[in-house]
Amino acid sequence: MRKFQSLLLFGMLLFSAGCIGDDGIGGNNDSPLEPCETKIIDESLVGEWVQHTFVDFTPRVIEFYADGTRVQSNTDPDFEGLEYCWTTENQTLISGFHWDEQNIDQITNSSYQIEGDLFFITSIYTITESAGMTSKVYSDLPIQCVVYSKEGAFLDDQTRNAAINSTAKPEFCTWIWADPTGSSPADAWNATYLATDHPDSVSANTDDDLFTIELDDFFGEIEWYVSEGYFGFWAEISIDNSTHLCTIGNQSNCIISFSGVDEYYAVWEEGEIATLSENGVDICSSTCDIEITRFGLREEDTLQGTTQLVIS
Repeated sequence: MRKFQSLLLFGMLLFSAGCIGDDGIGGNNDSPLEPCETKIIDESLVGEWVQHTFVDFTPRVIEFYADGTRVQSNTDPDFEGLEYCWTTENQTLISGFHWDEQNIDQITNSSYQIEGDLFFITSIYTITESAGMTSKVYSDLPIQCVVYSKEGAFLDDQTRNAAINSTAKPEFCTWIWADPTGSSPADAWNATYLATDHPDSVSANTDDDLFTIELDDFFGEIEWYVSEGYFGFWAEISIDNSTHLCTIGNQSNCIISFSGVDEYYAVWEEGEIATLSENGVDICSSTCDIEITRFGLREEDTLQGTTQLVIS
């Protein structure tokens, strides 16, 4: 069990977390590399790539072969005997392995892009099949990518870092693991929010839209362990000495909805607007002074922003 747990952690660290696709595992069980059977080879990936990481970390090395197999550096004896494979489709890297000793197959679907001598990648999801059971896990950090460079392409770390800083990041990459500029997903916790009156008028109904919230100072998508639908956002508001909790679920008398459309993850993106509405309770029937006492992410974290608001 420790080996299996270590292996899952290893895969998550390697490609920034992920899981196997719906059509990946489960076909011909006689083929240990069934997840990569299609062998659609992107020739620009073939070769040896070195991970960009923190100065005190040992970088991982991955070598992609033109026959759809690959090898990667690893010193942990728990991972001996793994057979690695890879294929590509529509700018998606599908990388998998078969572990004969534990009878485990795993494959990860990742968004990737090559820019010159740099290789950007972030995992989307990972599927694991073990003992006849299949699990699918989506990445917690779909907007943070890992960067690799071609072996021998840069003379030193300083030259490589300069290349990373001067290269435009792919659309799927908001943050870079060990970003040479020093930026980090944690920066987004410094975002502030702006609340404004909703353009629709309030009434004696119990489903009025009350006000909207958007991120004022924006530092990237709010999606590291926090999303619209998982853990979620919440607000505590006070009107005429009555306090109301607003959540993304349908359990409270004030509900939060979002304007964006997300393919895999319900993340709050730049420019997206949250609307706080009545949910079966007449919170405000005419002009109301609202105090936003807290605007929270998860149970213990809050963002700073508008505290007093008049709606009508």
